[in-house]
Amino acid sequence: MLKSPIRVSGNTCAAKLRERGMTMLELLIGMTVLAVGMTGAMGMILAGVQSDARNKNDTAAVVLDQEILEMFATYQTYPTAGTVQINDCGTTVATSLHQASVVGANGPAGNGATLYTTATAPFPANVGDIDWTQPAPALATSVNAGYAMNYQTCNGDTYEVRWNVMFVDNEQNMAELTVSSRQITAKNNHSPMLFSIPTTLHTIID
Repeated sequence: MLKSPIRVSGNTCAAKLRERGMTMLELLIGMTVLAVGMTGAMGMILAGVQSDARNKNDTAAVVLDQEILEMFATYQTYPTAGTVQINDCGTTVATSLHQASVVGANGPAGNGATLYTTATAPFPANVGDIDWTQPAPALATSVNAGYAMNYQTCNGDTYEVRWNVMFVDNEQNMAELTVSSRQITAKNNHSPMLFSIPTTLHTIID
């Protein structure tokens, strides 16, 4: 028994053509949405990279502050007059050895880098921190003692470090040491520098 041939009406062909057209349109819309989404994702990736770089700089600054605090703490006659020697990864004699001054003065100003006061601090929590809006004190070198230095890390970055020594109890020979640092140059000069907020640490040594 012969089956009758299947006939395709003109309406069916037109419907298929319309479906093909809708598929192409949907593809174009999908590509547009994907392109917009990828643009947003790239922005998030760049923001993440910048955040990681900033966190790395902050971590390195905190470690540097801690290293300076420990160097001062090893000074046997602290906080009387004298200096401590701080080595960095500089390749020249001028930057490989810093004579850091440890001569203190009575509060609230102390000796060395300028501290925030209740009148100058942007926030109450900043009182007693290093005031980076003020000029840096004399830089410590291999020859001259000072209360600031440019510390070169082993990966080539340079941090400016400032410190202040303030007597808080003369009878017990007790002093507060404040150390603050921030990155000022990167190894690759063509790399954009991110704004780096200074990190500050305090310690009491007697």
